[in-house]
Amino acid sequence: MDKHWAYCSACDRQVEIAVRPGGRTDPETGETTDEIVCLEVGHTCTGALCPIMDVTPEEMREALDRVRGEGSDTKEA
Repeated sequence: MDKHWAYCSACDRQVEIAVRPGGRTDPETGETTDEIVCLEVGHTCTGALCPIMDVTPEEMREALDRVRGEGSDTKEA
């Protein structure tokens, strides 16, 4: 899993994200794609929709839990 920095317009700052190769399956096509996970969800989220991934904070927390389940050294939400 690769870690990067991305600008979050909800936080108005750079946040750390992780890319899980093949971590997401499109429900319509069954195609697997990379999953982007915000490692800072819950720290300074201000909205009802993540501007990076266009998902709710709850969905992003679920993705973060999946990443943590893989033994990642992410921050706690």
